[in-house]
Amino acid sequence: MIEKITNYWQDLTDDNRLLIKQVGVAAIALYVVFQLVGLLLPIAITGYACYWVYKSVLTENPRVMK
Repeated sequence: MIEKITNYWQDLTDDNRLLIKQVGVAAIALYVVFQLVGLLLPIAITGYACYWVYKSVLTENPRVMK
């Protein structure tokens, strides 16, 4: 199996090898971006919800904070 892959890689032109490397790097970068979005999106939504509650509920009725 590895011999087939090695032979296929050697038969490729330089342009095709570069394209395969670029696709691999783009796939890894996309994976990292999705992981960061998956981490930061819930934090951002929670932060915005807390800010909205603070601005709409707590600032209008300061006795709630006592």
